[in-house]
Amino acid sequence: MSNHLPEPKRDAAAPARRTGSHPVPRQAGSLPPVHDAVTLGFVDLPGRDHWWQQLGAKVRDRIVARVGPIVEWWAYCHHTDAKRPYSVVFGERGLAVSTPTMNDHGGPAQLLTVVPFVPSSLRHAIVIQKPEPPPSGRPPLPGGSPPATGDVPLSASMRGFLGNLPTRAQSRLQWPFVNGDVFDSGDYHYSGGSHELDVWCYLAGRRWVTFVSGHGTGLSGPAHRASWRLICRQAEVAVR
Repeated sequence: MSNHLPEPKRDAAAPARRTGSHPVPRQAGSLPPVHDAVTLGFVDLPGRDHWWQQLGAKVRDRIVARVGPIVEWWAYCHHTDAKRPYSVVFGERGLAVSTPTMNDHGGPAQLLTVVPFVPSSLRHAIVIQKPEPPPSGRPPLPGGSPPATGDVPLSASMRGFLGNLPTRAQSRLQWPFVNGDVFDSGDYHYSGGSHELDVWCYLAGRRWVTFVSGHGTGLSGPAHRASWRLICRQAEVAVR
């Protein structure tokens, strides 16, 4: 069986269901929304390797034991404490999110939350965007009403981040949620500057987890001059 994700289409079938489960309801005619980009902020802090080391070997070993081998990951300081790390790891067997907490003795610890995957369900697709000629400026030809888009309950900051990504990547991240999945959680991370970025992002539902990572350049100029190469990975959530 191929491990590549098919290209989303308007009339594509709903995600394959588990044996014995009810089919995922599909909103016919709905497409994933396309968001407007917000200007991303940048701070001078250590990169993901620094914060990964700050987790400590025991926490890293726990993560690998639960969801490894590791496919993609990021680590950073947590928004509740700029001195303590957190991490998001997309592994072959699940998604692991570690967040800082306190142990029974009042000392620092990491809370590990794991979303397990159905074995061998991991698939991927590559999204490449290359610079294009500048738009002609001519008005679009009349073609009726634009296609309806489904509603995905994302935060304003997540929508603004997604708006910086190519439309195809936005579509792949949100496709499960306009095809019957229920959104549970999501997060994103980026590093670089206004011209060049490395990005990581996941959206997790009750049926599917999608993780996008990659690199963009030429981002400070006109939108048509930007280049992206992203990998969109998706896995089915196992019954917990």
